[in-house]
Amino acid sequence: MIITVYLVVPMLIVIPASFTSGSFLQVPPNGFSWRWYQAVFEGDNWTDAFASSVRVSATAATAATIVGALAVLGLSRVRRFGRVLRPLFFLPMVLPYIVFALGLGQMAIPLGLDGSLWPLMAGQAVLCLPIAFLTVAGGMSKIDPAYARAASSMGANWWRTVWKVELPLLRRNIVTGWLLAFAFGFDEVVLALFLSPPGQETLPAKLYTEASQNVSPLLASVSGLVVALTVLVALVVLVARNASAGRTRTSHSTRFVAAGVQTEPAADCSPEPAGPKENA
Repeated sequence: MIITVYLVVPMLIVIPASFTSGSFLQVPPNGFSWRWYQAVFEGDNWTDAFASSVRVSATAATAATIVGALAVLGLSRVRRFGRVLRPLFFLPMVLPYIVFALGLGQMAIPLGLDGSLWPLMAGQAVLCLPIAFLTVAGGMSKIDPAYARAASSMGANWWRTVWKVELPLLRRNIVTGWLLAFAFGFDEVVLALFLSPPGQETLPAKLYTEASQNVSPLLASVSGLVVALTVLVALVVLVARNASAGRTRTSHSTRFVAAGVQTEPAADCSPEPAGPKENA
């Protein structure tokens, strides 16, 4: 309850203040107006920053989800070394972001990428990797290893087993991991401040820069849009999880047939009814 209040109260302060009709940020707002939201969409700087954030976050989330899913599938087949390698995918959570950003910036110079968004995309992909990996790994831990063993024993190679058996079962976790990674990358500001090229600032970086110079209702309206986007992503995740949980799980034999294997009906092993006992 305390954590919920701690997370919700700042939103309850910022969002109402974004609808003020005055020229200063104050709570409660002075009148009601949409002028500051109109100013956001009329100004090219904010829409360009939003487009840069979406482009960077989508690319980083996609790369992190692909690498995380492949790592989970690989570690599930080398369980002896999986316990040793698994903690390596959580190292980005303890990285010092500023040092990491400075290192990426220096690496981008000799590669000729210092004027593009690629260093920022790569950095955010590294930071999003633990989120995608943990989400997919949670789904993989719930899949019975007998699925893969049964498909393999009946003729399916490892690639067909992954493509037809395991990935369909992990679809919900992969989508959820991508959405969470996208939301994390969209709000990331430290790498964006150091690695965004001139004229291609992301939305969080531009918000930070503008807030350090002048706090106006325009910033509150932009923050309200970011909050709305975050809530929308959370709702999509919840709806997707509930919809997937409500579906009827495909039977085991259907997965094996999809993998290119035909299953034989099980023999009837039920005992025959006992006849009447003979009198001695």
